[in-house]
Amino acid sequence: MKINCQLPNNENETIEFDVNIEKTSIHDLKSLIYEKTGTPIHNQTIELDNKKLPCRYDKKSLSKLHIQESSNIRVIYSIAGGCDCCGCGCDICGCGGNCRCSIM
Repeated sequence: MKINCQLPNNENETIEFDVNIEKTSIHDLKSLIYEKTGTPIHNQTIELDNKKLPCRYDKKSLSKLHIQESSNIRVIYSIAGGCDCCGCGCDICGCGGNCRCSIM
């Protein structure tokens, strides 16, 4: 089955994947996105129908999440902001560290 993933850029670029929804997991999908975009898997968050999927869903198959050809799949790139050790601020939100800012 072909599924489309919208990338977080100004051009609303979409990439298409031909996958077996019974055997392909969210982690597998993130690996395919990595192969196409070069974005590390740990910096990807999948959003399905406007809901962010936490990492605990990475092992679930696409079929268990009811993903179909018409599903709205979006990729969000996330980066860790600031750090815990020295309290340096996040360049994105300006907090004192320990945040999880997303680039959309």
